[in-house]
Amino acid sequence: MMRQKLPDLLREHSAFRYEIMDIMADVFASRDNFERILEEIKELREDGNRQLKRFGHLFEDMSIDQQAIKLMISALSGHAAYGLEAGIRQIVEEFSGQTFKKIEHLWLRDEKGELYGVPADVEYDLYLEDTVNYVVEVKSHTKLGDVFNFHRKSAFAEKCLEKKIRSIIISVSITDSAKKKCKELGIDLIARSVV
Repeated sequence: MMRQKLPDLLREHSAFRYEIMDIMADVFASRDNFERILEEIKELREDGNRQLKRFGHLFEDMSIDQQAIKLMISALSGHAAYGLEAGIRQIVEEFSGQTFKKIEHLWLRDEKGELYGVPADVEYDLYLEDTVNYVVEVKSHTKLGDVFNFHRKSAFAEKCLEKKIRSIIISVSITDSAKKKCKELGIDLIARSVV
């Protein structure tokens, strides 16, 4: 009933109409304000679209970089490349200044569960032997926990092989804390970047 009478009341009583308009102006934005807000939203959306387009180009560049890194890692990881041993051998020989007479992918059996709490096979990406012997860990990204784990694995290899062994991590990237821990633990490091 109120809906039917209100339009007539507003037409017939201008004072009442203006009073209602004042009340509504306090609660609702005016048409000008509403249009200004819509224009600001439109500008924000256009700016957002420009930013997204710019980020899209950055992500494309990052994707290209990631693909290059993945190719590099697959060449090092041994899972996809036969040249792993030769490539790492060359890197370690350049790093250490020596030529190795023996190079192999190494597996040791931890019967007592010293490393992981249960018996397990312990894998080393590479073992290089000469006047100085190395165990090598190849990682795409090295974190602090990786350094601690490799340090324990290196000590285990030294014990099993009964030889003095130096540890070396070859990594595309490494965290700052992991890099510091490598230095502290005496682990040699070859890394492309610190992140």
